[in-house]
Amino acid sequence: MTSPRDLRFLDQLAGEGRTAFTTALVRQTFGLSPQATSNLLNRLLEVGLVDRVASGRYAIRPLGSLGTAAAWDDLGSAVAAMFSGHPHRVGYLTALDYHGLLVRPARAVDVASPYWPHKKNLGARPLRAIYEDERTVGLGTEPLGPSRVATVQRALLDIASKPRLTAGAYRLAEALAAAPRVPELGELAQAVGAVPGFRRIGSVASTLSLPVAGDLRPPPWKSLVELDRQTRTEQGWVDTTWGVAWPYPASELEAVVAA
Repeated sequence: MTSPRDLRFLDQLAGEGRTAFTTALVRQTFGLSPQATSNLLNRLLEVGLVDRVASGRYAIRPLGSLGTAAAWDDLGSAVAAMFSGHPHRVGYLTALDYHGLLVRPARAVDVASPYWPHKKNLGARPLRAIYEDERTVGLGTEPLGPSRVATVQRALLDIASKPRLTAGAYRLAEALAAAPRVPELGELAQAVGAVPGFRRIGSVASTLSLPVAGDLRPPPWKSLVELDRQTRTEQGWVDTTWGVAWPYPASELEAVVAA
């Protein structure tokens, strides 16, 4: 059972615009012993007012979300609590899911950051941390509460740049089929060092005649890029416009888009 003091503490945090807090902040605010602090936090957890997102870090569940996972209802707050003080980006399949470009939702929470958290879960969902240099991790992002999430352009480049991490080109084709126009994708690819991913995007979009292909122009290339790192079969072929080697016929991805 929560006390008025517990609720005043959460109300104070909300008034300050905070969506996450630490065990140390609770102890400092109330002058409590470690055991009393633990008891207070356990009460808040039991009634569903907060979620533990990392050791000593908690996220406040938004009003009306009691009984649900803060990692989904307030993903930005949960990620910000986990990666507090470190540059990061919610990206890859999670970002595509956030933008509504996946038919099958992503279960894991994909976060790019130079920081590697010890915790393997974010609320009720698996956490997949992907290392990225701090110089590029924040490029091509937009606000997600107190955190940052990849734009549509950056999320597409994310999954196209690491096909082994995201089920090859299949999820890429799925997302491109649902994607709106993607202006300035080539410029962003240059800025974040994702030109090979950009070439994969262009090859898939143009080969499958997807609407987004009209916004893409192939860059000069000297060496081939594999579409998704699979061994090329007898039906594999090379897209000479984008310099991408396909390991299988285009009909395999066409089936994904048509499904």
